[in-house]
Amino acid sequence: MEQFEKLLDDGLTTPSIGIWGIEKYRLISCYASMFSKTMANKWDCIVYLDLFSGSGRARIKENNIIINSSPLLVLGQENKFSKYIFNDENPDNCEALYKRIKREFPGLDVNIFCEDANLGIEKILCAIPQAHKNFKVLSFCFIDIFKMDNLKFSTLSSLSNRFMDFLVLIPSDMDANRNERNYLNSENKIIDEFLGNTIWRKTWISSGDDPRSFGQFIVDELGKSMGNLGFNVPKIEKTVGIKNSKNRVIYRLALYSKNKLADKFWSQCVKYTNPQTDFGF
Repeated sequence: MEQFEKLLDDGLTTPSIGIWGIEKYRLISCYASMFSKTMANKWDCIVYLDLFSGSGRARIKENNIIINSSPLLVLGQENKFSKYIFNDENPDNCEALYKRIKREFPGLDVNIFCEDANLGIEKILCAIPQAHKNFKVLSFCFIDIFKMDNLKFSTLSSLSNRFMDFLVLIPSDMDANRNERNYLNSENKIIDEFLGNTIWRKTWISSGDDPRSFGQFIVDELGKSMGNLGFNVPKIEKTVGIKNSKNRVIYRLALYSKNKLADKFWSQCVKYTNPQTDFGF
């Protein structure tokens, strides 16, 4: 299981996150490792994308401990991808990530973009090697957002034109439940763009005594939108509730793939990663 090394401050930008982030990093590390180990011999090129990558390190708010975050965790795994593509809108994060990768992983094929992921998606897509008859390319994309306004469904749709799995952190409770009233305002288009669906309000309002929370509804609706692109739609119990220090779900981590083998990998990761209460320190 992923054990997180406590790191010394290297003086570069290191965003702070809640201790709940460790659970997220464990799961992304597990799935990326299974993906690269299994798919490397079946495809000519496997690509890892992280569209909201941060700086490569994170500082845990509750104890001030510094750990590697998703980019450096995946880069450091034994089973390598053919190519790595990172993006973050914050220039300080991009600079810190560039310096850390140059220092720790100078031999790997890495591109770093500093773009709004939604506006710069065509540029990012161009960095993925082009498949052809004798060259098969498969990608895995991690989308680590804090609020729904960070991601537009059109971005997922553009990426899905390639062979690609997605692991998406959905701010179901941190954002959706907290701001339900604002999002129900017809002038607010954030969820319309997040789901790629303009009639979700009618669906929610007509659901009556639906036992789901608004956040769970959003997770299900995103699944339906991904299903329209040909992806397998995970039931809510197949997503992972990421909990805060008060044991309350604040995000849901959902896998979208067109291959049933991916669901098997994900189930194994969920089963065998350490409990959230064991942080390996």
